[in-house]
Amino acid sequence: MTGFGAAVAPTVKPRTPRKHPLAGNGPIVDRARQALRFTAEQFGEVTGADQTTVSVRTADGLDLALSYEPGNYVFSRVYALTVSTQLPASTAIPRGVKLVHRGPQRGGTFVADRGSLPDSRAVARLNAITAEHLGTIDMVRASIAQTGQRTLTLSPMGGAYVWVMIPPVFKATAFPPGEPERILALIRAVRDLEPAPSPSPSA
Repeated sequence: MTGFGAAVAPTVKPRTPRKHPLAGNGPIVDRARQALRFTAEQFGEVTGADQTTVSVRTADGLDLALSYEPGNYVFSRVYALTVSTQLPASTAIPRGVKLVHRGPQRGGTFVADRGSLPDSRAVARLNAITAEHLGTIDMVRASIAQTGQRTLTLSPMGGAYVWVMIPPVFKATAFPPGEPERILALIRAVRDLEPAPSPSPSA
């Protein structure tokens, strides 16, 4: 029995999972799916599609998955493009890193994500091989998954889908010329990252 004046713990409601922006049907999501497929075709051959994702294979055999992430604003909606690819299992690429836009390096640098402790030497090598590529791409976010399959996810500024309510406008933002190929070059550089040479044993 609760005593008079005793503190009562507040009831915490479970957080409802956020609905994927392409889930469901309707004129907005139907146009967004069309825009996503058009964007995907700029990276290679479309090999499959479902309600939320378009799969692509590039000319040199890279498998990509393109989708949108939601971003809502007053009287408008912005779907940010994501380009994801699974990295080789036997790789020197660090897990649990994200791109941050601070410091002097144009395009940003990779740092440890929250709760992650990647090898600092691996992160330094990742930054060394991606710096030149990131400096030529309008990249909003990038990350490598900390758990599960080692997945690289990129979110460039180009390729987003924008819906404005007043006046009604539906528009897929264009890439700067050559941007899809520069994104693919970045992905190839990450996939090809070699481990640091082992120190030679002392004589």
